[in-house]
Formats: sequence, structure tokens, C-alpha cells
Amino acid sequence: MTDLQCVATAVLLDAAAAPPAWLTRLPVAAWFDLQDTQDLTDLLEETADRFRGETFVVTASADAVTRALHRQAVEGTAPVVLEIDSEGWHLAAIPDRT
Repeated sequence: MTDLQCVATAVLLDAAAAPPAWLTRLPVAAWFDLQDTQDLTDLLEETADRFRGETFVVTASADAVTRALHRQAVEGTAPVVLEIDSEGWHLAAIPDRT
């Protein structure tokens, strides 16, 4: 069982863009490709509950990423790294982009 106090780290990527090089430095537990009929906000909330203490990646349209972030009062665009816990969504530092 995962620790409910731990944050889940979500990496949101634009499905139309190549994955960034820095992604290879993260220990990714799971990868999800958002379907057009799925809501990104719902997917992130459900997935974060399953991956506490781990990192997961979601690819979606750039518009879907922006909409989901705005719903949670988070400013940003894909690619973006979020920490999700019981207190909400918070931007996390993107690993060194080199």
C-alpha cells in the first residue's frame, strides 16, 4: 500500500511533441496517453492516488494540459511537472533541461 502522505509526481507532456531529454533521468513508474474522451483532471486525480511516492507521465493535447492546470489554479504549459497530494496540485522543478 502506498503512503497517502507522499506526493505523486505527474509529468504532463504535449502529445504532439517529442518527449524532452530530461525525462530519461526520472524514475517513471507508469505512462498514460490521454484519449480524446477522457478528462485530464479526473485522470490525474485518480492516478495520483495510485502512484503516491512515484512519478508517472501523461501525454495529452497542449490544450487539455492548459485547461486542467487552469482548473486547479496552476499556471503553466506542457511540458510541466506537478506534485499532487491531498492539498492540491503544485508546480515542481523541471529537471535540468540540458
